[in-house]
Amino acid sequence: MNRKYVDPRLAAKTWRPKSGSMSPGLKRARAPFLVRNTLTGVLLGAFAVGVYTYSIRAVRQDDFADIDDETNAQREKERLAQLEKMRRESATVLTVGEEKDVMERAAKAVAREINGASLDTSVDETSSSRASQPQSSPVLTAVATQRSRRGVLVGLLDKTLPGALDPTKKTLVWGAPDVDNIGRVSSRN
Repeated sequence: MNRKYVDPRLAAKTWRPKSGSMSPGLKRARAPFLVRNTLTGVLLGAFAVGVYTYSIRAVRQDDFADIDDETNAQREKERLAQLEKMRRESATVLTVGEEKDVMERAAKAVAREINGASLDTSVDETSSSRASQPQSSPVLTAVATQRSRRGVLVGLLDKTLPGALDPTKKTLVWGAPDVDNIGRVSSRN
């Protein structure tokens, strides 16, 4: 059998008879490229060393002192803003009497909005007469009024379809728990 090609294993043994060594034929084949390959290797190595050296020097000359200044300035701004906020909050602190008056006025406004009318004048009495006789709180009065009047849909359905609503609570869902008393569905109040 005639073979056209040389066995690759035999050809490899002619160029590198031992591992890591070169045959005289391989040395002759590489000789014309020795200077060019050496010069290319030196240039690539010099470029890598130059980039590394430049990077290290550029980082070393920056002392990062400006970052500390920026951080300190930001902290100072935050501290001043917090002090200003505390100053504003301390100016709006109410005494117990002032807070009671504000809460009573708010309760009256809520009750007026719910009822469409003002609360009775008993809330406007002086604090000494209030302490002597027990009265219902304006907030409780507003909540009781709100429970009796549930909204526009309930009013319309009660007039047009009186049997559609639960007769005890005036809700669409019969036996539904009160939304102000969140608990179990089976709980009865």
